[in-house]
Amino acid sequence: MVTTENLTTEKVYQKTTRLGILTYINQKIAEGEKNSIGISIILITVGSMIASITAALAVDGDVNLFALIFACATAMGANAVAISQRPFKAIVWAFIISFLGNIFMIFYQILMK
Repeated sequence: MVTTENLTTEKVYQKTTRLGILTYINQKIAEGEKNSIGISIILITVGSMIASITAALAVDGDVNLFALIFACATAMGANAVAISQRPFKAIVWAFIISFLGNIFMIFYQILMK
Protein backbone atom coordinates (compact mmCIF):
# COMPACT_ATOMS: atom_id res chain seq x y z
CA MET A 1 0.00 0.00 0.00
CA VAL A 2 1.38 3.37 -1.01
CA THR A 3 0.83 6.21 1.37
CA THR A 4 1.79 9.72 0.83
CA GLU A 5 2.40 12.18 3.54
CA ASN A 6 1.50 15.74 3.15
CA LEU A 7 4.68 17.59 3.50
CA THR A 8 4.42 21.23 4.26
CA THR A 9 7.15 23.30 2.90
CA GLU A 10 7.83 26.92 3.45
CA LYS A 11 8.81 28.95 0.55
CA VAL A 12 11.00 31.80 1.51
CA TYR A 13 10.84 34.61 -0.92
CA GLN A 14 13.92 36.72 -0.73
CA LYS A 15 13.70 39.94 -2.57
CA THR A 16 17.01 40.53 -4.21
CA THR A 17 17.79 43.93 -5.51
CA ARG A 18 20.85 45.41 -7.02
CA LEU A 19 20.14 48.58 -5.11
CA GLY A 20 20.50 47.15 -1.62
CA ILE A 21 22.33 50.22 -0.37
CA LEU A 22 19.43 52.47 -1.39
CA THR A 23 16.99 50.26 0.47
CA TYR A 24 19.23 50.38 3.54
CA ILE A 25 19.49 54.18 3.39
CA ASN A 26 15.73 54.57 2.98
CA GLN A 27 15.17 52.27 5.96
CA LYS A 28 17.51 54.38 8.12
CA ILE A 29 15.73 57.54 6.95
CA ALA A 30 12.40 56.05 8.04
CA GLU A 31 13.86 55.17 11.44
CA GLY A 32 15.20 58.69 11.97
CA GLU A 33 12.06 60.50 10.91
CA LYS A 34 10.90 61.07 14.49
CA ASN A 35 13.99 63.26 15.04
CA SER A 36 13.70 65.04 11.71
CA ILE A 37 14.03 68.61 13.05
CA GLY A 38 17.30 67.97 14.87
CA ILE A 39 18.75 65.90 12.06
CA SER A 40 17.82 68.60 9.53
CA ILE A 41 19.67 71.23 11.58
CA ILE A 42 22.76 69.02 11.75
CA LEU A 43 22.56 68.36 8.00
CA ILE A 44 22.34 72.10 7.25
CA THR A 45 25.40 72.79 9.41
CA VAL A 46 27.57 69.97 8.08
CA GLY A 47 26.45 70.48 4.47
CA SER A 48 27.31 74.17 4.60
CA MET A 49 30.68 73.39 6.18
CA ILE A 50 31.67 70.91 3.47
CA ALA A 51 30.48 73.27 0.72
CA SER A 52 32.45 76.15 2.22
CA ILE A 53 35.63 74.05 2.05
CA THR A 54 34.89 73.35 -1.61
CA ALA A 55 34.27 77.05 -2.26
CA ALA A 56 37.45 78.08 -0.43
CA LEU A 57 39.52 75.69 -2.53
CA ALA A 58 37.79 76.96 -5.67
CA VAL A 59 38.88 80.57 -5.11
CA ASP A 60 42.40 79.72 -3.88
CA GLY A 61 44.81 80.86 -6.59
CA ASP A 62 43.13 80.54 -9.97
CA VAL A 63 39.37 80.61 -9.62
CA ASN A 64 37.71 77.32 -10.52
CA LEU A 65 34.32 78.67 -11.51
CA PHE A 66 32.66 75.28 -12.02
CA ALA A 67 33.59 74.07 -8.51
CA LEU A 68 32.46 77.36 -6.98
CA ILE A 69 29.08 77.27 -8.73
CA PHE A 70 28.64 73.58 -7.87
CA ALA A 71 29.40 74.17 -4.18
CA CYS A 72 27.01 77.10 -3.91
CA ALA A 73 24.21 75.46 -5.88
CA THR A 74 24.26 72.14 -4.03
CA ALA A 75 24.65 73.63 -0.55
CA MET A 76 22.02 76.32 -0.99
CA GLY A 77 19.70 73.94 -2.81
CA ALA A 78 19.88 71.39 0.00
CA ASN A 79 19.42 74.15 2.58
CA ALA A 80 16.37 75.43 0.71
CA VAL A 81 14.88 71.93 0.69
CA ALA A 82 15.35 71.68 4.46
CA ILE A 83 14.09 75.17 5.25
CA SER A 84 11.01 74.74 3.06
CA GLN A 85 10.03 71.73 5.21
CA ARG A 86 9.87 69.20 2.44
CA PRO A 87 9.40 65.53 3.40
CA PHE A 88 12.28 64.20 5.49
CA LYS A 89 13.29 61.70 2.81
CA ALA A 90 13.74 64.51 0.26
CA ILE A 91 15.81 66.52 2.75
CA VAL A 92 18.17 63.64 3.49
CA TRP A 93 18.64 62.72 -0.17
CA ALA A 94 19.35 66.34 -1.10
CA PHE A 95 22.07 66.46 1.53
CA ILE A 96 23.50 63.08 0.52
CA ILE A 97 23.89 64.37 -3.03
CA SER A 98 25.40 67.60 -1.72
CA PHE A 99 27.85 65.78 0.58
CA LEU A 100 29.04 63.32 -2.03
CA GLY A 101 29.35 65.93 -4.76
CA ASN A 102 31.23 68.42 -2.61
CA ILE A 103 33.57 65.77 -1.20
CA PHE A 104 34.34 64.67 -4.75
CA MET A 105 35.01 68.31 -5.69
CA ILE A 106 37.35 68.73 -2.72
CA PHE A 107 39.43 65.73 -3.76
CA TYR A 108 39.36 66.83 -7.39
CA GLN A 109 40.62 70.31 -6.54
CA ILE A 110 43.33 69.02 -4.21
CA LEU A 111 44.60 66.60 -6.84
CA MET A 112 44.55 69.21 -9.63
CA LYS A 113 46.57 71.84 -7.75
